[in-house]
Amino acid sequence: MSLLVRYTLKTADDHAAQTGAMQALVAGLNSENIAGLNYSCFATDEPTQFIGILEFPDDGVKQAFLDSTAFAAYREIVGPTFANPPQTTPITAIASTRG
Repeated sequence: MSLLVRYTLKTADDHAAQTGAMQALVAGLNSENIAGLNYSCFATDEPTQFIGILEFPDDGVKQAFLDSTAFAAYREIVGPTFANPPQTTPITAIASTRG
């Protein structure tokens, strides 16, 4: 079970803050050590567009992410900078070079 998440900022002025918030989110998730969760964040060529890929083996791990302290802190910091709520699309892994 995986999700593709698209984030759009209101203005490119918040690009650096979003980048820092995503890095802090990943560091926080790493410290919370939610077994089975993988989260990768990407910036795009468009300074207001970011992408996240969440991977989790089941709904329990997904819920642990949603309930995490790191995710709550992230939402509080960057929520006001979003042009609209993050858009999520369920995706299914087919193949990967990732170990």
